[in-house]
Amino acid sequence: MIKHKNKDEDATIGPYLKVATDGNYQENMPATEIAKITTDNPWYILGAGAMGCLWASYLTLAGLPVVLITRNKRNGNAINLTKANHSQSITIKQITLGELKPSTLTIKHLLVTTKAQQTISALSDIKPHIDNDAILFILQNGMAGKHIANLLPTQQLITGITTDGAYRTDELSVVHAGTGETLLGDKSIIDCLPKNHLAIKFCDDIDNKQWQKLAINCAINGLTAIYQCRNGELLENEEALSRIKLLCNEITAVMHALGLSVHQSIFDQTLHTLTITADNYSSMYQDCQQQQSTEIDFINGYLCSEAQRLNINCPENQRVLAAIKQIEQSYAQ
Repeated sequence: MIKHKNKDEDATIGPYLKVATDGNYQENMPATEIAKITTDNPWYILGAGAMGCLWASYLTLAGLPVVLITRNKRNGNAINLTKANHSQSITIKQITLGELKPSTLTIKHLLVTTKAQQTISALSDIKPHIDNDAILFILQNGMAGKHIANLLPTQQLITGITTDGAYRTDELSVVHAGTGETLLGDKSIIDCLPKNHLAIKFCDDIDNKQWQKLAINCAINGLTAIYQCRNGELLENEEALSRIKLLCNEITAVMHALGLSVHQSIFDQTLHTLTITADNYSSMYQDCQQQQSTEIDFINGYLCSEAQRLNINCPENQRVLAAIKQIEQSYAQ
């Protein structure tokens, strides 16, 4: 687990957190002023899926320059954002990996919204363009943070978790299906984010919150793919609810063994999340529908590996892991 140092710095000043060779964070003092977001120094977004398009849209609406990094050329630069049956078209600058690689562009602010299983490959592709002191805001499901820190040991990594729900209807259209909040483990970039459009807050216990988010993902995402349904439909499925309870009990046991705080029942948190994101399709459901690899290894798979290390049995999480693996294997058949 990545360890962050959080202090009550000024909103626009923050420490650069470096990763030493042993993988632990070290504070590089004195504090460095966060570079302003300008046309020449925009937010680059790596990961043009639902969450990447959602954040690109809101950053643009907040008047912050954005460049969306895409794998392939798209038919236009406008993203259609829909929320509460209201749609608007937002023009966002885009650049393909093929255009970025031979360029001399330097990335100083990078929002990473790629799927966990694609993160290291995607970051490796653009690593030559990432400034040594760049700020990386990591906003994704699963536990890929340690792998990112090993790849980019000098950059400032800021972990974020979100309960906003979003899905794409096509590559240029995104639906903000569930309104939640985004928590950050560092105050320094909050003024560089669309805080008037999204609920964005500082959290001084981000590691624990990240585990709580992992727990909810473990309990929901795989089952929506297995039952092929929206989040809220799990609430109407008695078998699914029974499985959610088993998953939550196993997750809680692992969290307790790790010494993590569980202030509120994981099962109750999961039911609340299902309610507020009832209309959303989970990212794992979307991946399975599109016959793409999923984040299962970084969600239930990560939970199972930690449980094995702690000698805790997690048969229901293993069952979900095996079922999603079987779905993935069926693509090639």
